[in-house]
Amino acid sequence: MSKLNKRQIIILIIAGIFALYAVYELFIAGPAAKKAKATANPANINTFVNDLNKDLLTDIASGVDAYIVTKAEADWDKNPFWDRQGVREWAAKDAAGKAGQSRTIYSGYVDSGKRRLAVINGYEYREGEQLEMEGYYLKKITPSYVLIENKNTGSEIEVPIQE
Repeated sequence: MSKLNKRQIIILIIAGIFALYAVYELFIAGPAAKKAKATANPANINTFVNDLNKDLLTDIASGVDAYIVTKAEADWDKNPFWDRQGVREWAAKDAAGKAGQSRTIYSGYVDSGKRRLAVINGYEYREGEQLEMEGYYLKKITPSYVLIENKNTGSEIEVPIQE
């Protein structure tokens, strides 16, 4: 056999190490792991379950937490994330339930410093703009109410914000 060079010796050493590790896994570590799994101590499992149960019982929801959970699970009458169509549908449903009352809903106020915007029936308006309702325009915007004027009759309607 010819003399082995340095590269071949390193490859043979690495192969030998892998062979020894494979024998260790196959004959020593593998059977020991299977034996440990087969003989799991039921007392340890029971103590673990009991400790977990005690920890869960100490974290029972207080009265405030229970109230928050019940409110979160209940159906919301007004959704703060509605789009324009959702506001219109809600307004139509609300107006049908409250016949004779105004169908105008002032649901949002924005003050950017330079101008103020009001969200009325799902649309954004500035002061002086014509509303979607024929003959009405927005006269004044405040954080708590808007003042709407009818151009035909000159009457003014004060609509409070609905949160």
